[in-house]
Amino acid sequence: MGTGILSGTKVLVVESDLKSFLREKGFGEERGKRQELSLIEALFLVENGKMRVVDGERNLDFDDLLKIGNRVEENFYSKYLVYSDLRTRGLLVRTGLKFGSDFRVYERGKKIKVSHSRYLVHVVPEEYTCSFPELVRAIRLSQNVNKLMIYAIVDEEGDVTYYQIDRVKL
Repeated sequence: MGTGILSGTKVLVVESDLKSFLREKGFGEERGKRQELSLIEALFLVENGKMRVVDGERNLDFDDLLKIGNRVEENFYSKYLVYSDLRTRGLLVRTGLKFGSDFRVYERGKKIKVSHSRYLVHVVPEEYTCSFPELVRAIRLSQNVNKLMIYAIVDEEGDVTYYQIDRVKL
């Protein structure tokens, strides 16, 4: 099992075998001779026994990484639950920040630099409320970039329900 090194809010991987695995599976960003993972990606890999993360001499376990994530990002655990669920379903999940959402999601078998993502996913708690103009903005944005808008609702038990939001033309 390879090792990643915590550096701020990223996890850096320099080991060749682990870097190759991560690139093949669509994890992280290539930065020169290293692969840079988000905390959510690293948390998923640690939970699934694919890598370990260290901070100096200290090994960080799932709970350690979760605490760090919760400190630096609002709604981190809910986002992780959605990320993990989507990845477990065989989907490729990347950040959706530039599209104003939490994630962009590629269908099974698609590659990042070869194809386009199909979905934008916005993670919200079950008590979430929003206005119709807010919904309309999200739908228009997703349609302008040729993607489907999905709201991932995370309940108190950590269960995730997905809703596709779309505009109907009559």
